[in-house]
Amino acid sequence: MDTIELKIRPPHIQVEETLSELIEQLEPGTQLPPEPKLAQQLGVSRATLREVMRTFVERGVLARRHGVGTFVASRIPVLETGLEVLESLDRMADRLGVVTEVSALEVLERLATPSEVLGLGYPEDAQVEVLIVNRVITVEGEPVADLRDIVPLGYLCKEDLGADFHGSVLDILLRRGTPMLSTSRTQIVAELANPKFAERLQIQKGSALLKLVAKLYSYDEKVVDYSVSYFVPGHFKFHVMRRVSQV
Repeated sequence: MDTIELKIRPPHIQVEETLSELIEQLEPGTQLPPEPKLAQQLGVSRATLREVMRTFVERGVLARRHGVGTFVASRIPVLETGLEVLESLDRMADRLGVVTEVSALEVLERLATPSEVLGLGYPEDAQVEVLIVNRVITVEGEPVADLRDIVPLGYLCKEDLGADFHGSVLDILLRRGTPMLSTSRTQIVAELANPKFAERLQIQKGSALLKLVAKLYSYDEKVVDYSVSYFVPGHFKFHVMRRVSQV
């Protein structure tokens, strides 16, 4: 008789599968039972369930609201793009057939802070007047990104955004055609959400965020736009095509 080898899956994998099946049966916005009750229903330890739920929150499958509970997140489309070509979040969403909206919009003109001065490539003692554009991007009412652009006033001012501003400083610069834009140097890091971004993005404090710090250059190698963007991982997939070294 042939021997049948049974492979036992790790407990957290079983819990992920069971919880996924449960979530699929619930409507977005449905509140899950408290952890002790849910752990008892699923027949698992609270520690294992807590770890799985944390993973689901980071993926955007579940959403936690401070002092309220855990809810089934909206099943909005995932925005996926390559990083080889720079395009605005607005254009990316439009290309994928997703409608984005702008909330918590703040536009102001002021002197750049020391860190912003350095980010824009000026000497640290320079006095630089800049346009600051802060906003949260939502899809179907759910925050998916927090964007901040710092642009020297010589390139853009408040009036240039217009009443119909839809969230993309890059698209405005491209439409203007001057200065001619060349490249964007972007640093990509993972960062935990502090209280400020947890509140703005309606996620739990300490949740993982994807942070992109970018410098957009003109052809004369001046920084036209210094931006800091935070993306909720469950709603985005970024990929990079890499050439294989033959050495």
